[in-house]
Amino acid sequence: MRSVEIGGEWFSVVGLGGFEFEDDPDWPGARDVLLASIEAGVDWIDTAEQYFDRKNEPVIAAALRDVGQPMKLSSKVAPLPDGTGFEPKQIREACEGSLERLGVDRLDMYLLHYPGETTDGLEDSWGAMRSLVDDGLTRLVGLSNFEQSDVERCLAVGPVDVLQEGLSLIDHLETLELARWCATQNIGVVTYEPLGNGMLAGAITGPEDFARVLPDYAEWSFWKRLFSPGKYERSEAVVDGMRSVADRVGCSLAQIALAWNLEQAGVSTTLAGTRSPAHARSNAEAADIVLSPADLADLDALIPLGPTQA
Repeated sequence: MRSVEIGGEWFSVVGLGGFEFEDDPDWPGARDVLLASIEAGVDWIDTAEQYFDRKNEPVIAAALRDVGQPMKLSSKVAPLPDGTGFEPKQIREACEGSLERLGVDRLDMYLLHYPGETTDGLEDSWGAMRSLVDDGLTRLVGLSNFEQSDVERCLAVGPVDVLQEGLSLIDHLETLELARWCATQNIGVVTYEPLGNGMLAGAITGPEDFARVLPDYAEWSFWKRLFSPGKYERSEAVVDGMRSVADRVGCSLAQIALAWNLEQAGVSTTLAGTRSPAHARSNAEAADIVLSPADLADLDALIPLGPTQA
């Protein structure tokens, strides 16, 4: 798989989302998913302290020990009340906690997960993030789910290596402009949810599919944006349009969605999470798909049909 340079470090253009590993240390499929990913050329995995109340990181650490092969590691600190917090002492405490749970001495990427109720003190927080690099606790630092104005405030303190933002053909489309700006600032961009919470993989057959795994699914913001009445039909229209492009290129819907993501200006890598070894291999293969200008134009023409464009 091809790799991309971010802040002087190299990462495979498709990374593995660790959220799907959940919090079950006895999940027998973890080893198989990791092996399939590594064999396909994926060399890094993303997690966060907040995922399953700090229980996701130990699951990933155990699975990597079982596999016996290393991967680059990315994690995140969240603001209070759900995370450790963004005060300088809290940031260091959070990073040290992630290092302990992941069983490593240094992370490859460490991010502020999302803004808290206020961004007051963001400059102090960013100074603390940069000190983690200086002290060898992480190679790169970045922001996730922050606006351009916040990134600019951090840049005034010190370099921002990477930004992690959502992006798909049906969601988080404001990231397109932000990614282009990041390219002018030499900031790498990692995208998440490239498959639109499964919709762009053809895995969602109706809004009610979420009821099996999310009893309160109707309260989730992504469901309201993409799958609520009147929204699902628009998401479905985009997927229907993608099928002809996928058939022409000779790949799956998920691969088309991932390949489109990687073609966007300023996007460095994309994260694809799965609990299936076969899907892990297929997602990795998307890195080798070449979309023609006509393919990209046909996909871009579907965007106005989407649920967040109304």
